[in-house]
Amino acid sequence: MHYRTGDPDQAVHVWQEIALAEGLGSRHTLQAWHFMRQAGHLPPAEVAELVLGAVAEVPMHNSHDLLAAYQDKTAEYINHSGRAAAWGSGPDGPKEAAVSHWLAVTQTMANSIGPWDETNLPQLPAGHARVAALTPNGPYFGQGPAALLSADPKAGSFLGAATRVMQLMVDSATH
Repeated sequence: MHYRTGDPDQAVHVWQEIALAEGLGSRHTLQAWHFMRQAGHLPPAEVAELVLGAVAEVPMHNSHDLLAAYQDKTAEYINHSGRAAAWGSGPDGPKEAAVSHWLAVTQTMANSIGPWDETNLPQLPAGHARVAALTPNGPYFGQGPAALLSADPKAGSFLGAATRVMQLMVDSATH
């Protein structure tokens, strides 16, 4: 609201409070950093490359399945058919351990690539996959033919960890 009404400094102040708040959902933190970057305020170096979320888009029947997980141990899965499942944060268990593992793998991958500095990600063609790390600095990602990404050591580890999270989500939705 402040930004649209001509008070960008106040808007940035509010976004900073959100971005640095303890215990706030990871998606809210990422959104606040997104708005601050758009307003020309970059995150400090100590948090800029910290992975707060991971997103995998994999080809399925001329479309894509999408899986996202966040530092707050929440996750969302959208099947190519449009069906969806979501996890809230809960007590530590196999789901939370799988998300933590995926985010650790994602951090390793992000450490070896740079942030995307364009406004939008490129189109994802049929048969291609995308691996993405969500950070205060913006998304770090790679995409290409699914078979090539799966064969890459870092992207393959990312996709393997994502598959484990997805399997747990699907299993919990069917039980």
